[in-house]
Amino acid sequence: MARRTMKLVGLAIFVGVLAADLWSKSYMQELTGLQPDVAMGARTVIVIEGLLAWQGVWNPGVTWGLLPGQTVTILILTGLATFGLFVWFLGTSSRSRSLHAGLSLILAGAVGNLYDRIRWDQVRDFVLFYSGEISDPDVVHILGVKLWPWPNFNVADAGIVCGVILVLWDALFGMGAKEARERYLAKQAAKAAS
Repeated sequence: MARRTMKLVGLAIFVGVLAADLWSKSYMQELTGLQPDVAMGARTVIVIEGLLAWQGVWNPGVTWGLLPGQTVTILILTGLATFGLFVWFLGTSSRSRSLHAGLSLILAGAVGNLYDRIRWDQVRDFVLFYSGEISDPDVVHILGVKLWPWPNFNVADAGIVCGVILVLWDALFGMGAKEARERYLAKQAAKAAS
């Protein structure tokens, strides 16, 4: 696939995931009654009893609620990271589909959550995986970190995670690894020839 086509496909992925994120956040905010001045939504919708629910919550920090209340710092760092990823996406000469798709997913997630931070000073999360009773879910801690029930998240977060996995896969096993190996071998051949 030509690089230009990969850029266009990447752009389509970006637009699709960003639209899905913003629409789902708006829909879930209305469904759960999540208000900016209230920490949690008025209702929780059980999707699969003992496993999955829609529960609106505000995340004033980053992943797992870290750095709460640091909105300006988070905005600056996220803005810089998003700009860097955008430059990487546009500037890469890689022929890797997974790299282009991964960067598109990360960018869509970053922009979706950036929108929330600019609009609300926090991010709307609504997907909740849990076990046990929703009012008293089973909790698992490892090294002081609450791992279960999984912290509420959104489509943007899922896009970022999937994008990071694709970029890492590409760097370790995919076209990115192959291209790095080819560059290394070419440098070694040039060194040996001189």
